[in-house]
Amino acid sequence: MTIGEALKQTRLHAGLTQEEMAAGIISESFYSKVERDIHEIDANLLIRILSKHHFDVGSFFSRVNNSDNTTDPDFDLMNQISFAQNRKDLKKLDEIAAKIANRGSTCPPSFWLKFRLEDAYAWVLHSDKRISPELKRKVKAVIMDEDWNRTAYHYLS
Repeated sequence: MTIGEALKQTRLHAGLTQEEMAAGIISESFYSKVERDIHEIDANLLIRILSKHHFDVGSFFSRVNNSDNTTDPDFDLMNQISFAQNRKDLKKLDEIAAKIANRGSTCPPSFWLKFRLEDAYAWVLHSDKRISPELKRKVKAVIMDEDWNRTAYHYLS
């Protein structure tokens, strides 16, 4: 999937117009051309746009890097979590949590999916009450580590 295709999919899933997605960071015209793969976008601008809407940057780039995301059972749920978090939609987060729980042992959620959901709850509720002790320990260990790596920066983002 190209960056343009991923941007369009992300924007449509979030229910945003091209103008809203561009967020005054770039022009709507330029954004439209990026979506259609006519123009390339600078990485810093792309990250600013994604961050402005609280989209998970790592998730976004993983879709670009992996050409076939239909095999990832968490792909759509990660997008739904981002969308619900952006809208501060607690009811939708609860629905997503129920979907994940109903998958059972046949398709257990990845660590990143659990992390993303718990993080979204914390963001919407302004509370860490829904973050598991296991996740709190892992985040603390990463944050306190002197040798930051890609995972540490992902937690921070």
